[in-house]
Parts: sequence; C-alpha cells; structure tokens
Amino acid sequence: MFKKIFTALFLVSAILVGGDDPKSKTITCVVSGDEINKSDLKDHEYSTYKDGKVYFCCGGCKMDFDDAPKNFSSKANYQLVATGQYVQTGCPITGDTPGHTHHGKKDVRKVTVEGMNVDLCCPGCLKKFDKSSDKFSLLFSDKAYKKGFDVASKNSKKSKTKKTKK
Repeated sequence: MFKKIFTALFLVSAILVGGDDPKSKTITCVVSGDEINKSDLKDHEYSTYKDGKVYFCCGGCKMDFDDAPKNFSSKANYQLVATGQYVQTGCPITGDTPGHTHHGKKDVRKVTVEGMNVDLCCPGCLKKFDKSSDKFSLLFSDKAYKKGFDVASKNSKKSKTKKTKK
C-alpha cells in the first residue's frame, strides 16, 4: 500500500515539476544544461545526430559533443523527442507496442521523466521503471531509443504505407 501511494506521489510531483516537455518553449543544451528558446534554434549551433539535429547554447558545447557524442547520447536522444524530430513508436524497455502478446491498450502505463510523458507497454515495464535508479537513461539510452523511438517523418511514412496496403 505504501509503495503504491509513494509511486502515485512521485508521478504527480514529476508532472508538476516538469522540464523539457515537447510543448515547452525552451529546450536544454545537452552539454551545459542551459536553456535555449525553441524560437531561436536557427541562430544556435547544432550537430547532426542520428537523423536529426541536436542544438547547443554555444560553439564550445558543440565541440564537446562532437568530440564525444556517446557521453551525451541520452540527453541528445531526449532533445530529439523534445524538438519533435523523433516520436515514440513503442515501449523503450521492450520495444513492444500495446496489444503485443497478451497485453492490450488497457495495460499501457504512462510515466513522466524530465517533464516528458513516455508510454510503457505493461505493468511489468512499470515495475522495471520504478526499480531503476537512473530512470532517464532507462528510457533514453541508445539501447532504449532503438526500441522505442523513430524519426517523426519515417513514422508518418510507415502509417501511410500501412493505409495504402489495406
């Protein structure tokens, strides 16, 4: 009972505190943590990362990122979603979508990390999330990112392809 209450309080506080949600007017530099206005992105340094752009507050942060992108990969992956370049396509823990094997849409669990809502496919993944000491990396590491996120334009192309095949 205590665990359920604690989990509920944690989720409510995470929602209230918030961070870089996709509707926010700012994003965070993946190196320094400084805020960048989304409306000014064209004026900021960026690096091509995966199939998108990661933005920085200054040229020094861009150089640090370019020298060692793996050191900042979880934050860069998060920023790609926060800027709408990538979208969630599955559970970042299993890669499954609602309806896999014995789980349906009723089993989906929503969690909030750094102000961003992420869907988990089932209560089992929620348990893994709750037990994790590094929830951010659990959902946005390169391994999790490959399982649960895809380029926004690729996702819309897949949807169109499915519609034309029917």
